[in-house]
Amino acid sequence: MKKITFFIGSLEEGGAERVVSHLTSYLADKGHEVLLVLYHDRELFYPPDPRVEIVSAGKETENGGLLKRLLWLRKFFRRNSSVVVSFLAVFNMMAILSTRGLPIPVLVADRNDPHFVPANPLIRKARDFLYRFADGIIIQTNHNKQYFSKAVQKKSTVIYNPLSLGERKGEALRTSKEDLIVSVGRLMPQKNQAMLIRAFAGIHKEYPDFRLAIFGEGPARKELEELIASLSLEDYVLLPGSEKMVFDKICPARLFVLSSNYEGMPNALAEAMCLGLPCVSTSVSGATDMIQSNKNGILVDLDDQKQLEDAMRRILSDPSLAARMSENAVKLNGVLDKSVIAEQWRSYILSFCSDLSQFDCSRE
Repeated sequence: MKKITFFIGSLEEGGAERVVSHLTSYLADKGHEVLLVLYHDRELFYPPDPRVEIVSAGKETENGGLLKRLLWLRKFFRRNSSVVVSFLAVFNMMAILSTRGLPIPVLVADRNDPHFVPANPLIRKARDFLYRFADGIIIQTNHNKQYFSKAVQKKSTVIYNPLSLGERKGEALRTSKEDLIVSVGRLMPQKNQAMLIRAFAGIHKEYPDFRLAIFGEGPARKELEELIASLSLEDYVLLPGSEKMVFDKICPARLFVLSSNYEGMPNALAEAMCLGLPCVSTSVSGATDMIQSNKNGILVDLDDQKQLEDAMRRILSDPSLAARMSENAVKLNGVLDKSVIAEQWRSYILSFCSDLSQFDCSRE
């Protein structure tokens, strides 16, 4: 029997990679045969269920070039797949190109704000054109869906990112607090952690015992370290790197901040809210879907350091407001719970299998 095949660059740290790990494990648990094809041969940060077979295109082609890997993908998909589910724009384009003319439905998941990602405008135009040939497009927010042409929108559905907190839902409400502000995300310009650090510098004058910890790794580390040093905040702004047990690290915080310039659907913010942390976020896609400002968090304008600093100060100075926002934020878990979202994915994927005799369309 052919399988549901997921395709992504790697399972290194990242929001899309975490979703793929969740979904493949869920489908395997439901009794489906699941394949995971990785473009690169790299270490797994989010290992999926052991029942999910993992294949590396890089390893199978001995790290051959793009054309060699595309030809290998075409042959592999044809022999092994009943449906291909691809993640991230560049790999979505590869999935569409490698399956053209094959009787295999291709579903592509766009996982960031399509206005900005990919960064190269020529690649964005190529993506916009090629998405017309996908059988289905999964988009994270209605805001992002509106970017695409009417032809692409007709093939699109909006599915939020899944969360898997289980008993940890609301854990931050039950955790003893420290004088700590936290953020989670790759260290990169998109996340605009530099603005957060500068805003914290203002907060630090009024709250000198507070620390800021930004969990994640990335190419902007050196630039951020230099900024921290220039503000004489080396003892108060921490860059601990990636942390697999990040929930344990952020639950004691009094505030979570997302300072991004753009997002698809920010997993770290969703998790922080469902853990029960009071949250401040820039008005990026996803955040505007999840936060009702002044009810379950606070939204601020993009790249507005003063607004961000004022919102942080407001929560830190008003414990009753922080508690009320935290309690309301936890309610988001019912919408984003892993089983709810994963079943939406499962139903969508199976809706494309009616003409595939090799595919088991059973619900269990």
